[in-house]
Amino acid sequence: MMNSFVLIKNLRSNSEELSFDGLKLVNIKSSWDFDLKRAQNLFPKAWPFHEDWIYVRGYKNDESREKIPFDVEDTLLLLRLFKPGDLVFLQPCIENAEGEFSHQLPYPVMADVLSSHKYEFQLEECNDFDVFASEIQSLKNWTSVWFKTARRFFLYGGGKEYRPMHHEVDRIVDYITALESVLVPERDGFIGRRLRERAVSLLGLKNIDRDNTKRLLKDFYNVRSTIVHGDNISSLKPEVFTKLIDFEVVIRKMLVKALRKLPEKETDRVSYLKKLFDVSDNDRAEKVFSDFCSVKNETEKKRCFNRISGRLDC
Repeated sequence: MMNSFVLIKNLRSNSEELSFDGLKLVNIKSSWDFDLKRAQNLFPKAWPFHEDWIYVRGYKNDESREKIPFDVEDTLLLLRLFKPGDLVFLQPCIENAEGEFSHQLPYPVMADVLSSHKYEFQLEECNDFDVFASEIQSLKNWTSVWFKTARRFFLYGGGKEYRPMHHEVDRIVDYITALESVLVPERDGFIGRRLRERAVSLLGLKNIDRDNTKRLLKDFYNVRSTIVHGDNISSLKPEVFTKLIDFEVVIRKMLVKALRKLPEKETDRVSYLKKLFDVSDNDRAEKVFSDFCSVKNETEKKRCFNRISGRLDC
């Protein structure tokens, strides 16, 4: 018999224990079996507090050891897909039949984040979560290459501090990367537009919801571009950064919808996304003309013109 434990932070509930299919989450301050002293023994390199929780999952034999870390990460991902909130898992620990502990080394998914955006989960939601988790993990896209990339960056983003006043907004880069891996397999430009248009179409949004979501995605894509190109985020409108929760809700819905709707075969996925939205020839022509006008050297401009003209004569 083995047990798997994880320290949980930023969870708030109307119950002292949340029981799911195969595991439970126990509040430290209200548990006899997993009180603060026990938590300190389980997580010697973390800082458990009374308001924190412990993930508990039992396994019948040692053959499950290799499966345990994946179960932990899957649970964190499924909880974050189920509801928004800065849920934190820390220092996964395995207890063997002899009571000996082994701890997983830190990695980006298991990171401590101070946040006022708590993960709210009520006792009445446990069954709904079990149904949701069972469905999502049964979907064929759960093991797809694109979703493996998306889940990784979605979890990486949730493990990073978000403090715009101190320019700590890197989680936005990870979140946009997660969306791109789902929605934009092409590499020939128009990434932001494809991302926005395909997102609102896949989500089935209309009218004001569609417009607001497109604006939200555009604003945060601009934040991402500002960061990765080394510009100062102080140039951006500060009110954008107050909408992070709305942005995270859209990401969560997008990932779930993509898992359910996108075709399993990669060529079919690309075709499906193109049907949602594709760049028109007019858009491409306007881009070519804009780039042509930006050429300063007259010799190069004339050479480019002649090359294009030559193609038209073919």
